[in-house]
Amino acid sequence: MNIYDLIEQLRADPDLAPKIRTTTHAKGSQIIKQGEVCGDVIFLRKGLAQMSYVTFEGKEWIKSFFAENAIMGARRCQILGEPSHFAITCLEDCEITAVPYDGLRKLAARAPDLMAIFFDFNEQVSMRKEKREYEFLCLSAQDRYQGFLEDYAHIVPRLTQAQIASFIGITPIALSRIRKRINQAESRGVVGAQ
Repeated sequence: MNIYDLIEQLRADPDLAPKIRTTTHAKGSQIIKQGEVCGDVIFLRKGLAQMSYVTFEGKEWIKSFFAENAIMGARRCQILGEPSHFAITCLEDCEITAVPYDGLRKLAARAPDLMAIFFDFNEQVSMRKEKREYEFLCLSAQDRYQGFLEDYAHIVPRLTQAQIASFIGITPIALSRIRKRINQAESRGVVGAQ
């Protein structure tokens, strides 16, 4: 099911429908601010966004990227009602539909097909998080970069090198060195040189 069909299914519920909001956000604006409580499930209809942490020293680390037809949110806010540790920032103009998590949860309890959709979604999120943890703990920066290029090929042209570096946990200078090393190896016909 695509998110448009899912949103329409949610709008069909008379209790939830009045609480569903569709809004637009300009490039650079934040859908969720770090430290804010946002109990919504956010459907990204159009655009590109990132989830990122900003440290006390002002350094930004990108947690995730989301392109159109994605579902986002801060589980900490949705489940515990506590402030988000990260921000969701628009990298392009975005259109979103926000659905209150508590209303969605109540509806899913009455609708087995909806519960199955969200169970599948939670499994996908868990597998993505497990993969990301493995990459950070077990792979080199170059391997993380090459994996990123494969996994995110559909959005790579829409990102800056600094954003990619932040996502894989290195500086832009280190990424530049990795890219140079890969390009030199490829020009010599060596595959996967480290």
